[in-house]
Amino acid sequence: MEERLVRIRHPLGLHARPAADFYRKTREFRSRITVRNVTRRSSAELPVSLLNLLQLGAAQGHQILIRAEGEDEREAVAALAALLDKFATEE
Repeated sequence: MEERLVRIRHPLGLHARPAADFYRKTREFRSRITVRNVTRRSSAELPVSLLNLLQLGAAQGHQILIRAEGEDEREAVAALAALLDKFATEE
């Protein structure tokens, strides 16, 4: 199992377009990928789907835990964390 905490830095948080891009990226991997907004106490660890990503309520400054289990878990977590960092620089 591989996991990483990533801080959401985009001013609009994990809104629709980045969530859709994140979801599409997860489809490139064989590992089982889950996400959790650790900043919100009520957030559960959820399998990745577009709806679940939007339900995370990930605002700027929130921390998201990305977890992957499977044959390409390291690559999956690294690529997804890098994608979230990329969103921080986009307007």
